[in-house]
Amino acid sequence: MKLAMIRHELKMMMRSRKNIFFIIAILSLLLSYCLLILPTMETPDSFDVEKTEEEIKNIDALRQGMIDRGATGFVEFTGQTQYATDTYKRNILSRMIYAFEDEDFNRFLDLRMKINDHYAASQTSDWMIIGDAPYPSIDTMRDSELSNLRYNDYLEGDYPITYEIIEQKTALQTIVKFLLGTTAALIIFCAIYFSSDMLSRDRTHRSILQGMPIGWYQLINIKSFVAFLYTFIVLAGLALLAVVMISIQNGFGFFQLAVPITIPSTEPEDYFGYRFSEFDTITIAKFLLLTVGIVPILIYLFIRINALLSLIFRNSWVVLMIATALFFSERIYYSRTTTELFGIDLSNFPQTYFDFGRIISGEKYYLLHLESITYEKGIIVLLISLLIVEIALLIASRVFNKRRFYAKSA
Repeated sequence: MKLAMIRHELKMMMRSRKNIFFIIAILSLLLSYCLLILPTMETPDSFDVEKTEEEIKNIDALRQGMIDRGATGFVEFTGQTQYATDTYKRNILSRMIYAFEDEDFNRFLDLRMKINDHYAASQTSDWMIIGDAPYPSIDTMRDSELSNLRYNDYLEGDYPITYEIIEQKTALQTIVKFLLGTTAALIIFCAIYFSSDMLSRDRTHRSILQGMPIGWYQLINIKSFVAFLYTFIVLAGLALLAVVMISIQNGFGFFQLAVPITIPSTEPEDYFGYRFSEFDTITIAKFLLLTVGIVPILIYLFIRINALLSLIFRNSWVVLMIATALFFSERIYYSRTTTELFGIDLSNFPQTYFDFGRIISGEKYYLLHLESITYEKGIIVLLISLLIVEIALLIASRVFNKRRFYAKSA
């Protein structure tokens, strides 16, 4: 009976017009991104020869002006020479062009790390570059350090370096960037959307379902399992399609490619009350394994929340709106200087971990500078939240039993 019910529910979800139209919309966006946007998109790691040549011309003009004015010596106040600094920068940029055109990407990356260090040093003193950040100079140094860590891992790897790897456009790297960004919210929203009507859609068949020899709570569990299974089938299918299309264009990539992460300082000392972060890398394989460890919990959590909301409101659109609002609730109070909510550490709230990609990479810890935000604690908090929802759902299923639920929705 249970197996027959699972098959029936799965067919209902597959035939749902609401779900079909939603999948078509996502598929359209996916095809547009893979076939139109990604091939022409410039990433922060892209290299433009023409712009670099133009920059070299500007540097040459500045250097010539310094020569004409006799201003090539040291500046007495700083003890530095701008002429020598510009000459160093020009030489690196010129060599980068030759290495890029020769497709000597190992040498190209070595030169790019040098130029990144140069830019980071010059930008650190300009606190207006990242005006909204509490610590803009630290943000600049962090960005440079993470890029150099990734480049250095490329150089030390036992795989061929391609320009697509440098741009992070291979299939595996594109998936990682998707999971690290805000677009990863689409994964959880799929679960919310697909499961929003798993109970309310049966209102037109209430007489049949009321007579089925299955307990009400057991029926809710079956529907939740089917919604969970259906969500994973859809997400796996979309991911497979994306991987195939991107692999054809830019290659599959390598599981041992580096993903930079930010971790709390291991040093006990701080700097005027501020503890600096440290940086490391993990492989794409480990990043994806950690993702697999947290995403199913989040998906199932929201499916059970939808089941609870469905019992109370009996309207799929109300359930969809409330669950979506709950999912994005962190945006209401989020600030890089806010570490508590109602006097409670933010690491104790489940919504802190909805942005799971940034939890794995340590970026969420870095943005809030809250060392209690960790992947392990996230798993614990989410499991406790799931347990609370399960208890509430069990109680609600007794209060809003099958007869009362379908009678009220008639």
